[in-house]
Parts: sequence; C-alpha cells; structure tokens
Amino acid sequence: MNEQERRRESGVAEASLGEGRNLHRYIDYEIVDNRNEKEGTLDCLWSDHTGEPAFLGVKTGWVFGKTHVVPAHDAEVNETTRIIRLPFSKETIKDAPAYEAEMVMDEAREREIYDYYHIDTGGRLETAQEKARFSTGLEHEPSAPRPEGTESARIQLHEEELKVGKRRVEVGGVRLRKIIRTETVNQPVELEREEVVIERVPVSEAQAGTMEKGFEAKEVFIPLRREEAVIQKEDHVREEIRARKSTETERSQVSETLRREDVKVEKEGQDVRIRQGEEKKRNI
Repeated sequence: MNEQERRRESGVAEASLGEGRNLHRYIDYEIVDNRNEKEGTLDCLWSDHTGEPAFLGVKTGWVFGKTHVVPAHDAEVNETTRIIRLPFSKETIKDAPAYEAEMVMDEAREREIYDYYHIDTGGRLETAQEKARFSTGLEHEPSAPRPEGTESARIQLHEEELKVGKRRVEVGGVRLRKIIRTETVNQPVELEREEVVIERVPVSEAQAGTMEKGFEAKEVFIPLRREEAVIQKEDHVREEIRARKSTETERSQVSETLRREDVKVEKEGQDVRIRQGEEKKRNI
C-alpha cells in the first residue's frame, strides 16, 4: 500500500493545513503521526518572529503541562473527521521541544525547532516561514519590535460561519410482547335425557300374552341415559401483527451565536480627515 492509499484509508484528506483558512477552528482536533497513530490534540498555535503562525502545539500525555512544538509545514487536515496528520513519526514528536502554551516564540526557539526537525532555512528563518502557508484567527505578539509610524496598515477582520451537520441518536424503541388474555364464552346447546313414564292400564287394555304367576316378587331395571356437553378447543390464527420502521422529516430551528469582527476608527487631531474607500465585494 503506497502513501496515498494509506492516507485515503485513514480518512485524512490530502490538503495543506492552511491555504487561507483560519486555524482557530482546528483547536482540539486529533493529531496523528505519519503512521496515522494518535499522538494527542491541537492545543495552541505559535507565530514566528514575523507574526505569522508557523508552529503547532500538540498536547500529549508525555510531558505534564506542556505541549510539543511541531512545524506546520506539510501538515494535512481533514475537517470531516477532525484529524490533523503530521509528516513526522511518533518518536520524533515525542522528543520534540516542549513549551508552555503561554510561551512567546522568539528567534532562538524557532531556530531550535527547525534544527531539531532538520528543516533547512537557508540561513534565513523567513524561508522556512514561507513553507507554512496559512493564516489564523489567533493573535500572538511577535518578539521582534515593529515600527509604530507606518504609511499604511492592514487589519484582517474575521467572522464565524455557522455550519449545521446531522447525526443519528437513539431516542428509544418499541418492544412487541405477546400476552395471553382469557374470556368466558357462553354458548347454548340442546342435550337429551331419558325419563320413565309410568302408566296404569286396565285389564281390558292390557297386552295379550302369557299370564304371569301371581303373588311372586319381581324386579325390573330400566336404564336411563342423557346427553352431556363435550368441550374441545381448537387453536387457529386470528390475525398477524407487523411492525416496520418509517422515516419522517421534521423541520427544526437551530440557534447559535456567531462572532464577527469589525473595526473602530478613531481620529487623533483636528485636521485628520477620513475618507471611505470603495468597498470591494467578497467572493461568495
């Protein structure tokens, strides 16, 4: 498997960390090494001596309270999986210089970091900084002094953009359980039973036949029968219950507070005039 296939399998997009995007959104992104093994999270960013952001602060569990410094050169980011991939091994990052997150970067520390990662600056630190091609919304004060009186100035204004995603969460479920209910059923039925009818018939109407001998005891038994109900129960399917899932879409309102920077222009002196220039349309 080549390097490109391994990156695609790990879900890290082949895109530079910067290219005009604000890096403050990447804070707390997961950091992986060149073998896609997790090393920690992005804790902070440092600017170089020119004020341009050039170093990433990787928060790991190796050194308590400090972050390991990694040049942002050739770092790759995947905003979908929230993963930043560094072109260095775990061992290299583990032994890298580690500073407090509040530390202000100076030229001596910059040179120490580039020397550790064997990045050739060609005798000029600015050359290495040009390789970190990105801008950030985090402000760091450069260590080198700047002239206060300049003929022109430029301030970048940032604003936050709301991006709403979706994810599936389990809200409950439906359980089907068969229970048995009983009920009493009354059903009429006709049953026959035998009875004995005793009749006394005069001699004149008696059945002709053999005369029985008189004054002798005689016993006759006549069996009687009756019908009784025989109950039998049969099982059959009454109906079938089916359960299936269906998806419905409902409209929900998402509310979030976004920040937007603006500039306040203050005049110093009575003869100062301010003229508003032509506003350039932003590319949407």
